[in-house]
Amino acid sequence: MSNQQTHEKTVMDEVVETLIKKTELLEKEISIKNEAILAKEEQTQALLISFENKLNNIVIQAPAPDLSEVNTSLKNGLAAINQSMEKWPKPLKTEYRFLFFPEQLRSVEYVRAVLSRVILCILTLVFLIFTYLLLDKHLK
Repeated sequence: MSNQQTHEKTVMDEVVETLIKKTELLEKEISIKNEAILAKEEQTQALLISFENKLNNIVIQAPAPDLSEVNTSLKNGLAAINQSMEKWPKPLKTEYRFLFFPEQLRSVEYVRAVLSRVILCILTLVFLIFTYLLLDKHLK
């Protein structure tokens, strides 16, 4: 049994040694990859910083708007409106009316009230004129 145990130990030792070598190789590869990643990260950061500097230095100036087309179209539109307004019929005369009786209201009571007030005003005016004339003759 001891021969078998030693044989198992040697196989185990070989397996352990190969595992140790593989882990060492993997650790070396990982460290190399980590260094490469750090170098790439530094390059990326440097590129980002340079890009931000370039972006901050960019000055955008918009050209002055050309409103001449808008102005001409507005002028043409206003001229067309003026021409169409000149073609409309114009009133021939203006008339001033005093409406004692509105066109919508035609009741007898309203007509009687308005006419009675108009007649009273006319009679009062005639009375005042005659009294003035009489008083004017007596005062002279």
